[in-house]
Amino acid sequence: MRSCNVPRGAERICVLLFVVAMVLGAGVMPAGAGVLPGGSVKIMNANSGLCLSPAGGGTTKNLEIVQYLCDDDPSRLWNISALGGNLYQIINTNSGLCLTIAGGNTERNIVSVLYTCDTDPSRRWRYSELSGGKVRFINLHSGLCLTVAGGGTDRNVRAVQFPCDGDPSRDWKVIPGR
Repeated sequence: MRSCNVPRGAERICVLLFVVAMVLGAGVMPAGAGVLPGGSVKIMNANSGLCLSPAGGGTTKNLEIVQYLCDDDPSRLWNISALGGNLYQIINTNSGLCLTIAGGNTERNIVSVLYTCDTDPSRRWRYSELSGGKVRFINLHSGLCLTVAGGGTDRNVRAVQFPCDGDPSRDWKVIPGR
């Protein structure tokens, strides 16, 4: 949060003024300051309008992640769990497994998969806020962005990692589930 030069005990007023400024559009939210809703969410690609899902709605380790309809299937629901320091695990609520990059690989176009939620850095993500309620998910281990392969807009296109450039397929919207 921005710092306020206020006397001790007046911090609540500073916070209130900051919130009012945000509502009125007078400032920019700091990274990690509330774009991500709590609870189960759908992660929709802003370019395709399709949501992250384990292929076929499956629940097994190493199952590839694709984009599919943003329907009410439980496999489309994720929990973005804060670990502190703008680090998150993205957990599929249907399987209990984490979004990760296959094999912890750091190269471009490596597919994302489901895997056990542990302390491996390839299962940790940072997010960066963009305008219009969009975010980018950046893999801690590789420094690459979660995206849709080739910027595809069809169902079942793999979610991969790629450099964080200006391509709109790197942009995601996090929307409350059900």
